[in-house]
Amino acid sequence: MTSRTIVNICVGALFVLAVLYVMAQWNTPEWQDNPMYPLISIIVLAIVGGVFFVTVVLPKFGDAIGTVMYSSGEEVEQDESMKAVALVAKGDYHGAIKEYEKMIANKPEDPFPVSEIAKIYSEKLHAPDQALHVIQENLENRDWTEENAAFLMFRLSDIHMATRNYDAAKDILEQVAGNFPGTRHSGNARHKINELEQLQYKEIAAQRAKLSSQG
Repeated sequence: MTSRTIVNICVGALFVLAVLYVMAQWNTPEWQDNPMYPLISIIVLAIVGGVFFVTVVLPKFGDAIGTVMYSSGEEVEQDESMKAVALVAKGDYHGAIKEYEKMIANKPEDPFPVSEIAKIYSEKLHAPDQALHVIQENLENRDWTEENAAFLMFRLSDIHMATRNYDAAKDILEQVAGNFPGTRHSGNARHKINELEQLQYKEIAAQRAKLSSQG
């Protein structure tokens, strides 16, 4: 039980006790003879009732309004995402892609389903060219925020890296660094370029060593 729930119970109980006490005393001779008692009781009830309304009723009302306004869309999105994950687990990759496409239709500004479709094509269906096409097409045909555009461009670079197309991966990273100068995206892109160049250097050195040993 949370502290908020305990407070709500205590405030509610205090309000109920106050009402019951006033009801029990209202017609007694002492209260009838002294008009100050009913007046004070009304003031106390108003204060306790106000506290009860602010701490218990109002938050519940706000939660209900928030649920009506926001929860339905979030639940639909979460439901589609869970369906897609379940279909991937069962090996129904094309079915999962259809669920992610529904998410794109419902929330076109979200890059996550685009990235997941590309991931399925690249890692599950072994179709990296299709994965690249999905991301590239969505990048070109829709307006994205800086954050989301950089996210999708990094995904492009990752797919090129996975297929050992290092020049294409480096080109994408250089575009990120050039498109978003002075941002963390540019810094991350520069860091990845350094890692990529080191990897290329190691592979070239390994190939030369192998040729030397064969000669």
